[in-house]
Amino acid sequence: MPAFGALLKYIFLFTVLMIPGYIMGRRKRLMDEAMTSLANILTDIAMPFLVFSKLLAIDVKSLRISYILCCILLPIVIELSMLGIACLVFRKKEDRSRYPIDRFCTFLPNVGFIGIPLACSIFPDVPEIALYVSLANIVSTYILLTMGIFTLTEDKRDISVKKMFTSPVLFAIILGFLGSMLPENPVTAFAADYSVYLANLATPLSMLVLGYNLAKLSVMKLLKDTGVYMVSLLRLIISPILTIFVLVITQKVLRVPVDYELVMAMFIAMGVSNAGTAPAMAKRYGLNGEHAAAVTIGTTILSVATIPVVYLLAECIF
Repeated sequence: MPAFGALLKYIFLFTVLMIPGYIMGRRKRLMDEAMTSLANILTDIAMPFLVFSKLLAIDVKSLRISYILCCILLPIVIELSMLGIACLVFRKKEDRSRYPIDRFCTFLPNVGFIGIPLACSIFPDVPEIALYVSLANIVSTYILLTMGIFTLTEDKRDISVKKMFTSPVLFAIILGFLGSMLPENPVTAFAADYSVYLANLATPLSMLVLGYNLAKLSVMKLLKDTGVYMVSLLRLIISPILTIFVLVITQKVLRVPVDYELVMAMFIAMGVSNAGTAPAMAKRYGLNGEHAAAVTIGTTILSVATIPVVYLLAECIF
């Protein structure tokens, strides 16, 4: 299981990469405005170029349509199923400033900040996995902009239709598909080299932002927040186990071929911590931003232990 060793290596590396952001945050050398700008660079520049660079390395003509459909349909099934579970666990009779956040964090994974960089780091020579995770990220982003916002506000008027069709990662996938179909020439070679430089920003930036968020959070409040543990159980254990179950049904019952690359992509996409936008969105909609930050940091830290364990389970089954 060579990938397991790489998984442990990069989980550790990702954790250590949070340290500079944590130190800078504690020393107040970074401010909220700067971190917002860095997060925008990550989502609007580094992440799209990471996806674009991986797509240029793939022969998209050889991809199976069934796999692409799985990358679109499986996240919908799994995330909406997790939303149903979250609605049963976190009921409306609880604190109005907290239960929408717990529901939001339970069913929406951090595919962009964590999933895509992790897939690219663990499987640098298998760009198909990065593509599948990127497709899952597009779907997850659409769900966030619809059901995610509705979960927080319970008002469909806050749903942004415009943002659903202006995602930088969506444009990166379209351009990457088109670029990969072109014969190799000086222009495509330059585009590949150019995109790699910007793509390399993705992992350090995402960990820097998470480290800064950790510095702003009281450790005692994090440890005492019971919502962190319940969301972590659902997000980090139940969600990937449900993903494995759905993949088994897809393969054994529906007779749809499921290869190793698709299994790993869905496992990574659905097994990471909750959406990193939770604290900002909680503040935007007048909810408990501190609780959202605690849950986000808590699931990120605990995922260091859960991802390798659930990975071994996926390896045993597939």
